[in-house]
Amino acid sequence: MEEKVDPDIGRVVGFQTGDLMYIATIISIDDDADQFTVRTEDGQELTGPFGAVFLDPEKRMDELNEHYESLGDGTFREKPRTPRSNWTPVADPSPGIIAFSAASIVGIAVLFLMVFILFNLSAVLTQIDSANWDEVQGNVIDAREVDDCSGSGVDGDSSCSHYTYVSVAYAYEGQNYTTKDYSVLDDDWAETEGYWLEKASVALYVNPDQPSQAVHVQGWDGVLEGVYVLFFFAGIILGGYLFVFVPVWFVYAKVQRLAGIEAPTPWWHYEKREETGDEAPQEEKFW
Repeated sequence: MEEKVDPDIGRVVGFQTGDLMYIATIISIDDDADQFTVRTEDGQELTGPFGAVFLDPEKRMDELNEHYESLGDGTFREKPRTPRSNWTPVADPSPGIIAFSAASIVGIAVLFLMVFILFNLSAVLTQIDSANWDEVQGNVIDAREVDDCSGSGVDGDSSCSHYTYVSVAYAYEGQNYTTKDYSVLDDDWAETEGYWLEKASVALYVNPDQPSQAVHVQGWDGVLEGVYVLFFFAGIILGGYLFVFVPVWFVYAKVQRLAGIEAPTPWWHYEKREETGDEAPQEEKFW
């Protein structure tokens, strides 16, 4: 009895192994093992599962060329796949960028300080001069927490600020006066109302040329308190950048590189390339 020959023997198919695709002819089929053997155009005999077959390659060359590049002799290599992700590509962190950003935060804080001094120069000089004022003792006659909503926010709504209001009575050269100034630069007495009401007396520094002017904090101390506050908040921002944002950036960028998502080319690399016509320099990385 004549043995039945599988009609697929001799059929030309695509045979995929790893990242290579061969145009080959089926020379045997093993139905029990669910695999077949092919002979490639360069004479190799390869065996693989039925799932490795790419049917009718001669009719599907456009599809084949879309995903593979020809190496000649009926051999194709799979093209690198373009990763698909909803992530926004981020640049790799580099010491230069991190140092520049940290310096920018400090620079902005210094700029704010210079602008503040420029617009309040007279008050700053008066506060410094208060180091030479006469010291007296005063009595707290009023202290309360105040919410000042007289300012306006960026959206046009009222903007409130909270501070401690304190009024202190004092005598100087036989005359009675009151003051509410913590310093020449600030009316906020920095502690709670209960703290000041419990005080038997507080030290004041009186302007001998203008006795109605007196402050609780004299000289450079009043200036430096404002500087401390400014750089305290700048330190919080700088610390958040260095110890929260940068580590998250590092991990996020690393995960993207492992996922095959390329880092975007920085704008200054494009400008450099246009000027020189050469490839953009490689940015220094942490990895």
